[in-house]
Amino acid sequence: MSKNGKFTQAKLIVNPGAGNPTESQANLQLAVRSLQEHGIKVDVAFAKPKAEAIPIVKQAVKDGYKLIIAMGGDGTIEAALRGVVGSKARLGMIRAGSENNLAKSLGIPEKIEDACNLIASNSRRKLDMGQIKMKGQKKFYFFELVAIGLVSALYHEANDIKEGRLSRIKDAALTLLQEETRPTVHLTLDDESKIEIETMLVVVSNTPMFGKGFLVAPNASLDDGLLEVSIYPDFSKAELLAYYAKIMNEGYSENDKVQRFRARKVEVKTSPKLDILADGITLGQGKVEIKSRQAAVTVIAPEPSTETLTKKDELAEVPAPVYPSEEKAVLEEISS
Repeated sequence: MSKNGKFTQAKLIVNPGAGNPTESQANLQLAVRSLQEHGIKVDVAFAKPKAEAIPIVKQAVKDGYKLIIAMGGDGTIEAALRGVVGSKARLGMIRAGSENNLAKSLGIPEKIEDACNLIASNSRRKLDMGQIKMKGQKKFYFFELVAIGLVSALYHEANDIKEGRLSRIKDAALTLLQEETRPTVHLTLDDESKIEIETMLVVVSNTPMFGKGFLVAPNASLDDGLLEVSIYPDFSKAELLAYYAKIMNEGYSENDKVQRFRARKVEVKTSPKLDILADGITLGQGKVEIKSRQAAVTVIAPEPSTETLTKKDELAEVPAPVYPSEEKAVLEEISS
């Protein structure tokens, strides 16, 4: 209970389909009981599919809830974050998904009781969110990243890589090799630095990791107001698959061909038009403006340790495109 002996009222948004559905009911009961022991009474709302979480969260904010708790996986928690952007509500998290990359990156405990203890502690952090603007569309908020171009290398083959179905990855790589393209990408960083480069993929990251544990932007920070931009010139489609296979499961593979920049605002235009995904959600094609909204959300999470704090470097000077010599056999890399 609070100091005045009253309970805190919270909205608990649960995705019953997250993680192992056979355990969802027992986990929910445990969460409700644990929170109540800490003086937090919850009104439960179910959000399946995860997209339902956004309007539920926005309505909870309108109804005056100061504490909103999301119980689910990355998709559910990201949806809840979009719902609280710009509000005074704080978001607590309970890990209940299969990956939980977002909660892991924030130091949310794995055990439900420990996560509830953290929520009761009210240890707050203000985090950045990314904002996307495309012609004819509403603003869209993302937490992890935006991928422009060969997004299949990041998302659609990720499950096959993780589950070890490498033969299917090889088949996909061979098919992709028969359809090589060299899109031209125009980037403007902070309305000043301009880059024109041939690349099949641009990734704009708010967090170091996404999806199946891909450590795509090791220097990205959640509270510096900057986005990390990763560009892959002179990568074939198969080489991109091989590279992302290497950085899966929080691994990090140095590759001098990857170019990285940091900016608060990134404008991207491609020829031909390329697919755009944000946190795994397809947004379409066309010119896109991406911004960092610093301290846009308040979450209940421990402060990052000094070991994980990222250096807040200035925007890197834009180098010339890099075109090194040829790599090893790509299909061997995928299997290794």
